[in-house]
Amino acid sequence: MSPYVYLISCVFFLSSSSIFGSLYNRKNEGRQGTTPFYNFLQICSVFLCWVIMFAVDGSFSWEVLPYSIIFAVGYTLCNIFVIQALKCGSVALTSLIMQLSLIGATIWGFFFWGDTVTPIVVVGLILVVCSLALCLYNGKGEKEQKINLKWIIFVAIMFLGNACGTIAQKTQQIDFVGKYGNFFMVLATGLSTITCLVLYLKSDRTDNKEILKGSWYYPVSSGVLNAVHNLFVILLATSPISPSFVYPVLSVGSLMVTTLFSSLVFKEKMDWWQWLGVAIGSVAIVMLSV
Repeated sequence: MSPYVYLISCVFFLSSSSIFGSLYNRKNEGRQGTTPFYNFLQICSVFLCWVIMFAVDGSFSWEVLPYSIIFAVGYTLCNIFVIQALKCGSVALTSLIMQLSLIGATIWGFFFWGDTVTPIVVVGLILVVCSLALCLYNGKGEKEQKINLKWIIFVAIMFLGNACGTIAQKTQQIDFVGKYGNFFMVLATGLSTITCLVLYLKSDRTDNKEILKGSWYYPVSSGVLNAVHNLFVILLATSPISPSFVYPVLSVGSLMVTTLFSSLVFKEKMDWWQWLGVAIGSVAIVMLSV
């Protein structure tokens, strides 16, 4: 299969998390225990997919366990709070904040991976700040606040969780020279699944039967596509396409798909400065990915 087919597929797979999560929320509005149920089904699906990929690979080392634990914490927080953020905020802006979490790994790389601080990176970081400021600005004299404190807290935890997971995964790959990636993900998603199972069992499960019957396919599809996305990214790493082209296309492409979907399907309305913030954020993502 052409690597460009992998790349285009990954753009849509990456955007599926926000889209499926939003569709799920809308279909189950007013029901109890929706978030814990979604998280458990989604992450369980991801775990089963990685078990299959590990079974094919077979290589393992228990030395990756500490990395897996750190990744599991960040991954679990990110998945729990992204669905919460999608409940009370914009799909497009939530997706943008998710993509901008790249800044966490970028800053970490300066201190621990020996990455060079280039003028392009500095400009990219400045644009991230500008993008966030524009997207979070409500405007003067607005009677109804479009950006609420609850959403800001949820996306902040999501941001930190995704950054933590990215750092842990890249550090593991650096320290083990690209080995044991599948085993690392099996351990991490397994721990995450156990955590989400505990949270699910402690939640209100009154409406779970109706949720399962009418919308089980949203979290399951999101989980499967998440695992396939990661597999395709691994395949792209060994393809002739340069990583400096792959990662900006993935980040900006998925952001564009999510933004268009939220505007055309969910009929979300954003002010002109928020659209400008999304555009600036897209440029920042490219600059930080190069």
